[in-house]
Amino acid sequence: GKKKGGGSSSSAMGVTYIILSLVLDGVTAGFQKRLKTETAKVGVKPKPYDFMFWTNLYMCLTAVVVATALGELSTGLSFCTENPEIFSKIIKFAVCSAVGQSFIFYTIANFDPLILSTVTTTRKIFSVLLSIFLKGHSLSLTGWSGILLACGGILSEMQAKMSGKKKAHGH
Repeated sequence: GKKKGGGSSSSAMGVTYIILSLVLDGVTAGFQKRLKTETAKVGVKPKPYDFMFWTNLYMCLTAVVVATALGELSTGLSFCTENPEIFSKIIKFAVCSAVGQSFIFYTIANFDPLILSTVTTTRKIFSVLLSIFLKGHSLSLTGWSGILLACGGILSEMQAKMSGKKKAHGH
């Protein structure tokens, strides 16, 4: 699209956020796998809503600390009290988020982190494709290349998993 000044710095910031997100996803997946392994040793199986509760509690505490440190907590609360119509939108967003998280945390509790990664990546690809086809958004050649690369990775994981199952059943 048309860019106004400062596009390269925002692109660099975007790439930095994506890399940070991927690193934190990897750390989180490793922690969750270790937690499942350690709890299995003592005969306990973490339930999806246990994961969901504790993750959201710590995310909430972190958000409050960061918002307070940045001086945004009182501004946000003031905005909400001055615009009470926002509460219905916040509640709708929270309900949608909780439903989506239920599926994610079910997958975390019952499957390997790689399965979760595949599910969430597939969901993101379909979200982008729906946005393009239903809302008429466009995507650059680089964007289409990224989608093809992600689809290739998912198909490669599926193929590797299927060939591994065939070998296991063949012996």
